[in-house]
Amino acid sequence: MNILCVIPARGGSKRTPGKNIKPLMGKPLISYTIEKALESRLVTRVVVSTDSPDIARVARDFGAEVVERPANISEDTSAIDDSLRHAVRHLEAGEGFRPDVVVLLQANVPVRKEGEIDEVIRALLENPEAESVATVYEVDQRIEWMKRVDASGKVTPFMGQTASYRKQDLPELYLIDGAIEAVRTDTLMRTEGNRMAHAYFGERLYAFIHEKKYAIEVDVAEDLEMAEYFLGREHVPLRRGKKTSA
Repeated sequence: MNILCVIPARGGSKRTPGKNIKPLMGKPLISYTIEKALESRLVTRVVVSTDSPDIARVARDFGAEVVERPANISEDTSAIDDSLRHAVRHLEAGEGFRPDVVVLLQANVPVRKEGEIDEVIRALLENPEAESVATVYEVDQRIEWMKRVDASGKVTPFMGQTASYRKQDLPELYLIDGAIEAVRTDTLMRTEGNRMAHAYFGERLYAFIHEKKYAIEVDVAEDLEMAEYFLGREHVPLRRGKKTSA
């Protein structure tokens, strides 16, 4: 069973330039994802898909392989699943390596529970009905209570009026958080060109429910502070791997 872990990491970011290699507790942000991927007992290969020489250098320093991503799928509007397909084709054409499963780890999600990558992979492998498994967490900000605000400042309900003011009176809702996603390669390749949200998961996506702290996505400075807090709680050493400047 070949399992390919792909960590997509574009060089460009409008909100936080260079965010994937910004320092976090003494190491580049992406290094936390690489290290957790390399700790997996089930992943066969770990690659970083990037258009950035700086990210590529850091990725290699921390033990990952690098797949150079073409510019046409490295734009702000590029779909992340296209980077997965490109990595699959690149390795198959160049080395004859074709994975059975592709695992996506977001580069800017630094806090992951020990062993959880393998738990998600097993959840997929042990369920023959599943085309994919993704981490999710229960949301507490309810769409039923959200509002629209027009140009004049007038507030109107987004979903219409609701009589429910208590969370416990509403059905549980979950968000796919991007921390860990595992998809069968055949499903990934078959869904190419379908631009509907999350189409690459196929029709039979199963949830792996975990705590929100394992899905902290670093986009702005405040997110770095939150990640640092939880990394400290998880007892992550300040430095591992080869020293590198970010």
